[in-house]
Amino acid sequence: MNYSEMKNILIYITLLFIYQSIVNAQDTKSTNSELQFYLDVICFKGETDTAARVDIFTVVPYQSLNFIKIDEKYMSQYDIVIKALDSNKNVKEEKRIHRTIKAEDYSTAQGGTGKFDFSQQILNLPKGNYEFKVLLIDNNVNETNEKSRTLSVLNFSDYPFSISGILLLSSIEEQSGKYKITPYISDNVGDLKEGFFTFFESYNKSGSDSADFIYQITDKDGKVLIQSPKTRKYVGKSKTQLYLKIPNNESISQGTYNLRIIAMKPMNDTIVKSEYYLAAAERSLGFFRTMLGFNIADLNKAVKQLRYVAQPDDIDFIDSAQTMDEKQRRFKEFWDKLDPTPNTERNEAFEEYYSRVDYANKEFKSYNEGWLTDMGMVYIIFGKPFQIEHSTPGTIGRKYERWTYLNNRQFSFVDNTGFGDFRLYYPPTVTERYKYK
Repeated sequence: MNYSEMKNILIYITLLFIYQSIVNAQDTKSTNSELQFYLDVICFKGETDTAARVDIFTVVPYQSLNFIKIDEKYMSQYDIVIKALDSNKNVKEEKRIHRTIKAEDYSTAQGGTGKFDFSQQILNLPKGNYEFKVLLIDNNVNETNEKSRTLSVLNFSDYPFSISGILLLSSIEEQSGKYKITPYISDNVGDLKEGFFTFFESYNKSGSDSADFIYQITDKDGKVLIQSPKTRKYVGKSKTQLYLKIPNNESISQGTYNLRIIAMKPMNDTIVKSEYYLAAAERSLGFFRTMLGFNIADLNKAVKQLRYVAQPDDIDFIDSAQTMDEKQRRFKEFWDKLDPTPNTERNEAFEEYYSRVDYANKEFKSYNEGWLTDMGMVYIIFGKPFQIEHSTPGTIGRKYERWTYLNNRQFSFVDNTGFGDFRLYYPPTVTERYKYK
């Protein structure tokens, strides 16, 4: 958001986000099975009564990008293409932004220091329902990834009282009478142990100088799971910037929810009635616990997927834990032993292994999940082959595929059914386990 408009508040923007999917690194680049970035789209009142301001935030971790070494430094270039489509799928606004990033050393380019590139763009749009498509293009290798958000853009001037979209914050600090805020560019708040804050604006021409606010967390069917007490806020200005603290709640199961903020007429009671409502705003929220920067939505399955890196005794030990907290602790301890850089926050072995699992599930799914197939097994253990050869079906209709690796190691697969169920043909077995290189 363009905070230069804010009076009497100096904001130093620090971004915090959750890494969700990181894949194997190569020499001067760190490539993902898909080019990962983080997106948020928020609607605020614009400068005119005919258009609202839509802020599009993107955060791109360095390890998602491909860097090229130039002299003694590393450089990456990418483009962001933003399209705003109306309800008829017509492109109403389009914007392309070119970004150039320079990293001082190899470790920084690989994401070892946790650096990222932040971008914020603004579109002015009339009211309506929009889909925002954001395409990220890595120019060094021509890799792309697209994300989208749907948003209802309001004409805030139509209402005597209204509130903007909701921006998530991980923290707010007061320093010498001014504020330092930390925007949180992710829907997943599951790892914010201290809870989080919401930032929004109120737009008031009703004459009232105060309003009561509550927040609700609802499930996908709209059922209210959590509702806060009322908090009274001053809203006497035509535009007022507001914050609400959302404490951590361990009772919430992992999943996707909605966060709703409701403004109400100030009343001297604790009752929440719909007839008190002045305005409301809503956004999606995810509650997923992560480990070593990864979203582990199903720990039990993640333990089973250790079969290509761990010994059976290791898996049995983790599975025998009496509680999920103990199981997670044992799981993390297992990966801590394999961490090639134990003095850093990242565990590259963990990241690479589960990224290969994720890729196998996407690319090699057959009658079983991709990680359980023979192709999935070979990919997880050895990584991407240097060369892939396909054979056309012969008279008996079988398809063959041969993978060759740089050390001249080869694996041959045959599809006996014709339905893409490739089985390992040669060698008949694989005895190696995954090792980070």
